[in-house]
Amino acid sequence: MDFSIWSAAGLLGVALYLAAYGALQLGFLRGRSPLYTLLNLAAAAFVLVSLTDTLNMSSALIQMFWIVLSIIGLARMAWERSAARFSEEERKFLSKHFASLPPHLARKFLRLGRWQSVSPGTILTRQGQSVHELVYVAEGAARVTAHGAEVATLGPGALIGEMTIMHGADATADVEITEKARIFTLARAALIRELEADHDFALAISNALQIEAQRKIDGANRATAAQGAAARSIGTE
Repeated sequence: MDFSIWSAAGLLGVALYLAAYGALQLGFLRGRSPLYTLLNLAAAAFVLVSLTDTLNMSSALIQMFWIVLSIIGLARMAWERSAARFSEEERKFLSKHFASLPPHLARKFLRLGRWQSVSPGTILTRQGQSVHELVYVAEGAARVTAHGAEVATLGPGALIGEMTIMHGADATADVEITEKARIFTLARAALIRELEADHDFALAISNALQIEAQRKIDGANRATAAQGAAARSIGTE
C-alpha cells in the first residue's frame, strides 16, 4: 500500500485512540475529563478522513457516531459548568470551607444537601453516637458540650462533622443550637453514594475535607499552645 495523506490521517487517528486509552488506563486521564473526550473526537475525525480514500461503511459509521457522541459529551460538560451558579449564601459557604472544589463539582455537592432554618434546642450531634450529617452553620449559634461540660461555642461559618463524615465515626461531643439558625445539612448516606459513583468527585471532596480537618486540628493546637503559654506566664508572676 502506498503511503499517502489518507494513510497518515488514519495512523494519526489510531495513535490518538491509543494515547487516550493508554492515558485512561494508566490514570493520567479520567473518563469524564474534557481532554479524554477531545482526544477521542480527534481520533475519530482522522480515521474518518482516512476512510474517504477507501470507504468502509461499517468503520465510517462507527467514527461518525463516535464524533457525534463526543460532541454531545463535550456539550454536557460545558452545560454543567455554565449551570454552576451560586447564591450569596452558597458562595460564602464554599469560599470558607470548599474553595478547592471546581464549580461543577461544588454544584453537585450542594445538590446533595439542603438548607433549613432550625430552632434553639435542635441537636446536631450526640457524643458517642455516629455522625450522620455534615452541618454548616450559616447563621445563629450552637453550644458544644463533652461529658456534661461546655467546651466551646460555635457561630456563623462553623462546620460540623468534617472529621467524621467520611468514615461514620462517633461524635466526640454534643452540639446543640442555642439560637435560631440557618444551616446546611448533607446526609452521609447521600454523600457516600455519590463518592462511590463519581471518582473525580470523590477525590475532590476527600481533599477538601482533609484540608478542613487539618485546619481544625491546627486551630486546636494553636489554642492549646496559647493556653499553655498563658498558664506558664501566670506561674512565673
